[in-house]
Amino acid sequence: MDKNELKELIEVDESVRQSITEKEKQLVETRFYKEFVINTEKGPLVLNDVYITVERNKENDMEYHFRWVQENEDGEATLEEKLMIDKDGKAFSIEAFEDFLQDLTLDGEILFEENDKEKGRLAGITRDDKNRNKPVEAKTEKKQEQSKEEEEKKVDEDLKKQGKDLKLTNFRKITDKHLEERMPEVFNNSIEYAMAYSEALGSFVILQKSYQIGEDGKLNEIWEQNENVQTAGTNFKPIISVNENGDRVEQKVPLALLRTSEDNKEIAVTLNAKDYGELDIETVDVMPCGNDTIHEKKRVARPVGMQGEGNLQGDGVESLKQRYDFDYDSGKDQNGTPNKAHAIAHGATELMEEGGGRENGVIADEDTEIPGTSLTYGDLAKFTGVTIQELVEHEGEAEVSIMDRAQEIEEKIKEAAEENKMTVEGYKKELKKAPGKNIEEKIKNANEAILGQYMGSSGRGR
Repeated sequence: MDKNELKELIEVDESVRQSITEKEKQLVETRFYKEFVINTEKGPLVLNDVYITVERNKENDMEYHFRWVQENEDGEATLEEKLMIDKDGKAFSIEAFEDFLQDLTLDGEILFEENDKEKGRLAGITRDDKNRNKPVEAKTEKKQEQSKEEEEKKVDEDLKKQGKDLKLTNFRKITDKHLEERMPEVFNNSIEYAMAYSEALGSFVILQKSYQIGEDGKLNEIWEQNENVQTAGTNFKPIISVNENGDRVEQKVPLALLRTSEDNKEIAVTLNAKDYGELDIETVDVMPCGNDTIHEKKRVARPVGMQGEGNLQGDGVESLKQRYDFDYDSGKDQNGTPNKAHAIAHGATELMEEGGGRENGVIADEDTEIPGTSLTYGDLAKFTGVTIQELVEHEGEAEVSIMDRAQEIEEKIKEAAEENKMTVEGYKKELKKAPGKNIEEKIKNANEAILGQYMGSSGRGR
């Protein structure tokens, strides 16, 4: 940021802070993005030179407000709000954005994460009263690397003082603030967590930072090993992994499965190619069904936010809807396992059996073809208004299979294409753009849109 941008960021921060005090709100942080992108079904919504404030209301809920500095008729600079995301992920915006954001559930923290990964977008941040006059510029890769090295050195020193020279490699901090919610008995009473590989133990380990009173009577931050997570070598038990938005379900064989103090909770260590070979972890719910000696127990895994994924403020990775669906909406069994995890496990098993089984790979995602049809899971999700994850869940419960459902919808598409004198592929493109909660509404709206195009141009080719 140049001096003028820094000055304007401070002025915006102070202006918002003053204006929201009357509404009993607290300003958590102000961010300035030279470019901020929200990906939608209609394409990317690109916001330039936008100030985003994170505000805590009097009900203690987080809100995200998008503002722009503009000049009024007198040439004076004014701050105008054009978009707001509430605690439930609902967007309220000016008319120009409504077509993009209609029916979307947005998670402000996930949007930050996605945009922070792209260099040059985030220009600066101010945080809380102590730092409001000292904007914190986006961390460079060099600064992040130095910080990581210092942290690793501190971990080694703390462990050696406890008589544990674990000879750690592949150290990576866990930045997901929702980890304790998923595994409260395993992760508790600590302020930070990390994972690493111990050459001394020949195992992956989970580390935690806690407050302890030192010999000098002062409160110190100390890294130690999380004893609730058992050490383990490699094993080859498969997991069914669901990504952060529910649009990809795959079977993986992790590098290791770490058992925990809870019989139905494990931690999977995986190697993520998209993160340049970085090690990731996923929380695993172990189903009570199955037999470890004959057929492996079903295991459903969820992603965990890790250092280097844009999680500079300790954010999670799952979307707001995904967290709500798993942890609140679906309910839990007597062991605390989300019912949604059970449904996904059984549905994925059905699909793998129908598809001849998968040793290690995608069960369903946007590009996976549905046998016996020309549709993909991505097509079916768009046409039915449900996520790919929900399609997998229904496979284990519904009397009508995904393949039957896809074939039925495919016939409706063929009929509609014929009525409109279009190719099936051409009609599909129109159908994907059409609004609607189900296939019937989408076909109705697509037909109206096609008719409008025809009436609006005398020479439309057919």
